[in-house]
Amino acid sequence: MKKTLNKMMLVTFSSIALLGITSCNLDNNKDNKGLTPAEVKVAYESVKGNYTGKVFFNRLNESATSLERDSLPVSATINTDSTLIINNLPMKVLTGQLENKDLKNSIESLGTTNLKCYIGFVKKDPVTFLVNPTPLSLNINYKGKAQLFKTSFFLNNRNSFAQVTGKNKLTMQIVQSANMYLDDHLATSRANNTALLFRLEHR
Repeated sequence: MKKTLNKMMLVTFSSIALLGITSCNLDNNKDNKGLTPAEVKVAYESVKGNYTGKVFFNRLNESATSLERDSLPVSATINTDSTLIINNLPMKVLTGQLENKDLKNSIESLGTTNLKCYIGFVKKDPVTFLVNPTPLSLNINYKGKAQLFKTSFFLNNRNSFAQVTGKNKLTMQIVQSANMYLDDHLATSRANNTALLFRLEHR
């Protein structure tokens, strides 16, 4: 499989093509030994810092009859060899496929949020690491009532990772689970999980 992610196309779980990346063999070598601490340090040093770019996602069109690709600005920070923070993640990215307009508007009224992700380096050439976003729990006002909105993401999954794709360039993908909750009650169960693609550049 090709090493560079920008040469590949991800087919999301909804069979909707989303411009970007797909999973590849994340094993660093044939012996599956993984990276040594020294190799992890070198890999981290090569990608640490602040990034800006765009997040690409699918959203329902105005008539809710089909999906359209959209993008919004976003930033990210890698400040340790085990954490990555997605800064100012637009809530619209997380609600792109919601049909419930009232719920959608309530969530989007929050504007943006920060999403903490745990990372683990798995390849050194090109530098590649798994991305495990933490679940989001956010207070919203829905139907005149304060409620806790919850959404989660795939963990330890080959479709949730990042890779260096050029000088100062990082391509990343995470996958949002279909189910969303309000106060621990299932609020919506979309037919499909949602792949979010990030094109980032080191500042």
